[in-house]
Amino acid sequence: MVKSELKIERENTMKRNMMSALVLITAAVILAGCDEGGQVKTGFLSDYSKLQRETDSSLRYVDNGALAKYSGFIVDPVQVRLYAGAKSAGQLTQEQITDLTGYLHAKILEAVQGAGKKVAYKPAAGVARLRIALTDIEKTSAINILPQASLMNAGIGGATMEAELVDSMTGKQIGAVMESGKGSRVPFSNLGDWTAAKGVMDGWAARFQKRLEETR
Repeated sequence: MVKSELKIERENTMKRNMMSALVLITAAVILAGCDEGGQVKTGFLSDYSKLQRETDSSLRYVDNGALAKYSGFIVDPVQVRLYAGAKSAGQLTQEQITDLTGYLHAKILEAVQGAGKKVAYKPAAGVARLRIALTDIEKTSAINILPQASLMNAGIGGATMEAELVDSMTGKQIGAVMESGKGSRVPFSNLGDWTAAKGVMDGWAARFQKRLEETR
């Protein structure tokens, strides 16, 4: 009986050790794709090396001198490149993806025109190409109607993206960003499933327009 119990204990110890090793390996794999602030790199950007920490939720790089030379912008269709562990993995329908990517694309086009720049459709001198990928989209939950939940960021919803500007002729990177955003913390303000995510996209487009306006 004692030998049997010792054998069982040894087997249990081995199982625990194997589970611990698996957890460590998994964590190492995930962290290998993350920057120091926790954003996960998907491989969408052509170059991540120039990104600098801007806030807790964003990294950014922009060559303002080079950006000022561009008067036209090709805005590629927005892609979805969900990172490993994304909250929306397996949760989005094709209809929802089409709606969200189309919404962000339209907002970026408005930003380009609002900044007094031209929307271009072919590579040319003085034309930059904007590439954007949504890397996570978090649905607004009904739990957000509770003030406590809002303060804890529970159910607030939001979105995460990677984007870059490259020269349309050479592909040289002019600017890049990795950023995530949450919806409003005001209770009852985000009852639509994607209201928060679209609000975050509105903010991205507004900041992009402001950046273009500053380079005139």
